[in-house]
Amino acid sequence: MDDKHLEELKEEAEIDNSKLEDVLEKEITPEMQEEFFEILKDSRLFMPVSFSADMFEGLEDAKPGDILETPKETGFSINCLTNSDGEKAVPLFTSDDVMRNAGVKSSVFVIYMSDLAGMLEQTDKYSTVVVNPFTPSEINIPIQAFLNLFMEISDDEREFLDSINELLKALKEHSVELEENSTLFLRLDENFMVDNAEEGVFTPPIPFYASSDPKYREDLKYTHILLMPKSKRILPIGPAENGLDVVIAPGTQFNLEDRLDEFTSLWMCGEQPFYEE
Repeated sequence: MDDKHLEELKEEAEIDNSKLEDVLEKEITPEMQEEFFEILKDSRLFMPVSFSADMFEGLEDAKPGDILETPKETGFSINCLTNSDGEKAVPLFTSDDVMRNAGVKSSVFVIYMSDLAGMLEQTDKYSTVVVNPFTPSEINIPIQAFLNLFMEISDDEREFLDSINELLKALKEHSVELEENSTLFLRLDENFMVDNAEEGVFTPPIPFYASSDPKYREDLKYTHILLMPKSKRILPIGPAENGLDVVIAPGTQFNLEDRLDEFTSLWMCGEQPFYEE
């Protein structure tokens, strides 16, 4: 083997996750999430595993040049973590030193994250991927969010995601506290808030628009009246042609106060954890 090929093999064998470790040492804000996920996508991480009993059968007696047949049932299983609810997590470490310092002793499989995503797509066994568990830099990623990193998206979907990210940034930087109790209105052709509430609480997963105009789109079928107490936060966006002039942060909790009639519901704004992150 010539020096060039030897050097290529050496570079391939080296695992350097220093960039990922630098990000993990910081508090990952919403603005830093994109950078974190981009680095994670290209990483090779150490995954604790248990190899099958016959994985290395015959290897100890092998001589240079021997050809070994791989047993049909050979393979490995992930040494997953299980919480009190029985949910399983895939543990990953940025280095063997981090794993050792975390007190984890195990065989490992060094795996590209794209390959791991391909494996996890084939099973519903796991609910979370956790990077550097049992360390101060531990971070948990829901399995679907992890898989989404490797999904091909269309230009329209990319444009939508970019607009959402811009809106999240504006909510962080320009939202204001209400100086008095206020009322907002959301009218739709579907009873969206009621239909998607859990135990009387509606929590929007993405930012949503509302109107300060009580006559906004009175022709639409369902009316959601949003009571916003003093000091709650909104993002005013000024007069808009469609009448939607306020943005409310994702995760804001709206408690169903009353069903005024079949088509009208009254909601009270509660916690806004978006602003506490």
